[in-house]
Amino acid sequence: MPVSEPIDWSAVKDEMRAILIYLAKQRKTICYSDLAALISTARLHHRAPIFHRLLDEMSREDAAEGMPSLATLIVRKDSGIPGQGYFVISAAEGDTVNDPEAYWQARFDELCDYWATS
Repeated sequence: MPVSEPIDWSAVKDEMRAILIYLAKQRKTICYSDLAALISTARLHHRAPIFHRLLDEMSREDAAEGMPSLATLIVRKDSGIPGQGYFVISAAEGDTVNDPEAYWQARFDELCDYWATS
């Protein structure tokens, strides 16, 4: 039985970032499962803890660089906006999230505008 190579999580995150930047420039969203399916550097399930940890790390890195969070583009199929975790993290970082849909729309516009000029 062959031994599998260890997964380079940094490469996975870089691939996720590239996909999301492309989508931001197109002003498009993607659902969690479709993003997971596009990742070729590792097999990931969209509900796996590592998938969400990578998104969280990417968001923190974006914030440290003064960029809007690319995680804004990843939405639930049923609602068209991010899952509850997105809003919990945003509120924990000091944002006011009284109206999640309006909050998300403003962040979406900000993110797409940022990448349209990059």
